[in-house]
Amino acid sequence: MDRHAVHYRRHVIIPLASVAARGYAASVFVTGPSGRRKAFGILGYFSTEEEAIEYATSCAKARIEGNRMPGLPRKLSAVRHWFLRHGMRRQQGLADFSR
Repeated sequence: MDRHAVHYRRHVIIPLASVAARGYAASVFVTGPSGRRKAFGILGYFSTEEEAIEYATSCAKARIEGNRMPGLPRKLSAVRHWFLRHGMRRQQGLADFSR
């Protein structure tokens, strides 16, 4: 059993955080009361393992409850993290409509 396994409403949630080029990729397995296992692919990329695990767990809980999966927190968007990790900033000029 994974160290992050969570028992929630007769389901077992196993969130995963895999190291990827863009940070930690969050994914999750959910085993239902009947024993049927469902896998959710990459849900998003995060800068830490803890953030990825937390997000994967909250997505699984939302699916179990029949709610929409939560959106990625703005500060954790995959594109923003990629640019921050590689030390790049948005170029000013034609693409900057905020002036």
